[in-house]
Amino acid sequence: MSSITVTGVPAVKTPRGAIWAARGAASMWAAVARWLDGRKQHSVALEAAVEAAQVRAMARRHAATDPGFAADLMAAADRHEAQQADR
Repeated sequence: MSSITVTGVPAVKTPRGAIWAARGAASMWAAVARWLDGRKQHSVALEAAVEAAQVRAMARRHAATDPGFAADLMAAADRHEAQQADR
């Protein structure tokens, strides 16, 4: 004859303060994520402005020799800056 041994696992109570600590940690994590997201948006806009300024400087260098190309560069810089501002 065979026998089966069934072991019961007692229910574990949630430690005192664990829910409060978990909620606090989650809210701190969310705050840090919002802060980092805000910094990322700021740095993307700043980076776009710097890139556009560099393209405009190149356009000014080419303005005397190739005004059409310089105008295209200026328009591209404006478009790039506007696209990054929309994000």
